[in-house]
Amino acid sequence: MVAPGGEALGGLVPSLVSMAPAGAVFYGVYDILKSAYLHTPEGKKWLEHVRQEGDELNAFDQLELGPLRTLLYGAIAGACSERRVIRLKLLSAVATCVKIVEHGGVPALYAGLIPSLLQVLPSAAISYFVYEFMKVVMKVESTQ
Repeated sequence: MVAPGGEALGGLVPSLVSMAPAGAVFYGVYDILKSAYLHTPEGKKWLEHVRQEGDELNAFDQLELGPLRTLLYGAIAGACSERRVIRLKLLSAVATCVKIVEHGGVPALYAGLIPSLLQVLPSAAISYFVYEFMKVVMKVESTQ
């Protein structure tokens, strides 16, 4: 398929199809973790503290989850998303998986997982931290 400007869009649909599940997992897991925490007694207490103190707190302390929990939940969401991408790739290459297991055993299926996670986890954690921080700085109200 070619766009009116002449650019080829042939790879757009497959790219979106392959990225959508990972994005859904990434944002879904973060939202589930965030919502679960904010409904605990500790989370409710923290939210009440943030709402009462408001502008007296610095921007980091105004984060709905606090700085460390925001980073942690972002890292967990990134790890879950990366795991989903790996599973999708494995499912689309069953024959390759069989050969890998035959030659290297089941652990060979996870070769490269740790370096991949070491790249993804900090990125995901920082992404959510910046997202939540900018909501505070820009005074965007949360839907929680």
